[in-house]
Amino acid sequence: MAKARRKGRRRARRHLRRWKIRIAPTTLALGTIVALAVAAGALLDRRAATVALDELVTHALERGRDPVGLVVSAARAYRVIVLGDVPTSGAPKHFAADVIEALARGPGLDVVVLEVEASLQPFIDAYLHSDPENAAPLLTTPAALGEHWGVSRDYMAIYRRIWRLNQELGPERRIRVVAADLPGWPPRRPLPAPEAARLFAQRDAHMAGIVEDAVLAGAPHARVLVFVSGYHALSRGGGVLEFAGGDEIPVTWLAARLRERHPGEVFSVLVDGGRRPGRSGLADGFTETVAFDLLRERLPRNQPAFALRVDERFDFLDEPIRPVRAPGLTLRVEPEGYRLRDVADAYVYLGIPRGLEMTR
Repeated sequence: MAKARRKGRRRARRHLRRWKIRIAPTTLALGTIVALAVAAGALLDRRAATVALDELVTHALERGRDPVGLVVSAARAYRVIVLGDVPTSGAPKHFAADVIEALARGPGLDVVVLEVEASLQPFIDAYLHSDPENAAPLLTTPAALGEHWGVSRDYMAIYRRIWRLNQELGPERRIRVVAADLPGWPPRRPLPAPEAARLFAQRDAHMAGIVEDAVLAGAPHARVLVFVSGYHALSRGGGVLEFAGGDEIPVTWLAARLRERHPGEVFSVLVDGGRRPGRSGLADGFTETVAFDLLRERLPRNQPAFALRVDERFDFLDEPIRPVRAPGLTLRVEPEGYRLRDVADAYVYLGIPRGLEMTR
């Protein structure tokens, strides 16, 4: 009996060996085919993306417009312009000041809405009504100047440009400045991720309420420039805040809220890149799109700023807005698979700012 069992085991092992010999080449071949297909697909995707990037660069060089001119042109058709900021970069503040002057001297500008907490409105009013100019109300209120972003001098350029325009243009064309952000933002001290996420998620609704109640309700035909971090300037969709140990918190962007309430009257402009190296976090806001690094690698070092209407040429960028990642927390843009033209009307590239030139 034992001999028969040993014989049976030997026969089974022979069958197993024959089975392995028969199946192994097929499995190996299938695995090789799949791997080659994946590699070929990835190669084709990279080549397609390279071609698409070349087309975008060529389009920018040939058809890129003066950024201020594009915004002014848009303001002739849309009465609410939402201009995106890169909070930790100084260049977008000077661009905003140039836009403000061009609008005031062109199609007209009644109100500038800023990403400054609403409780600081009295200090802004005190400065704008000073005569002669007295900057003390602002200089003694660092939060009104974006001190937390390290751009106080640059942000002051916006207020100073408006004060000078008001002095020159007179009472009938005076530009009003409205502080719209949520009081207490950014936090004066580090907050636990869940608390910071909940506070951040309230901001767009708060800013939209200020724009509606303090600006549009009393002047339904007012021409308005809203200058806020690039996330809040996205005109469709929203975001999701994720943090460990809690439910996701949805966010609907300010520009998307305004577009929904005032269809056909809101134009969003996304200003790209230029954050200061090492700065990233929920309180620091928008940094750049995926396009920024790609363009800065391909464009000439001395490439002047340009603006483009966002169209299908940007579609090769997969989820183009970079997420914000802070300790224990992530902010990402939705819906999944969105394209840049889904969330912005125009794109502005301001060139390579100081601090990034050496990293190119």
